[in-house]
Amino acid sequence: MVKVRLNQNQFDALVSFVFNVGVYGFRDSSLLHLLNEGKYDDAANEFLRWNKVRVGNRYVVSEGLGRRRRLERLLFLELPKNKEN
Repeated sequence: MVKVRLNQNQFDALVSFVFNVGVYGFRDSSLLHLLNEGKYDDAANEFLRWNKVRVGNRYVVSEGLGRRRRLERLLFLELPKNKEN
């Protein structure tokens, strides 16, 4: 679904995200659409929107999901370190 180049950190962050929200959630997300437009920074900010869980008939903010999304965002934005041979 991703049509743009990713570095390893971006790929890893997206794998974690998709594992949690599911393929269909990712497919329809603003995160994916912004990413495919080449708007990497805007896409990174979309991670933070996915911090809610359903409780009964409503969605409430989850501290745990908020923490996870912040870490995924940071990983997505971090440049990979060069490996020394």
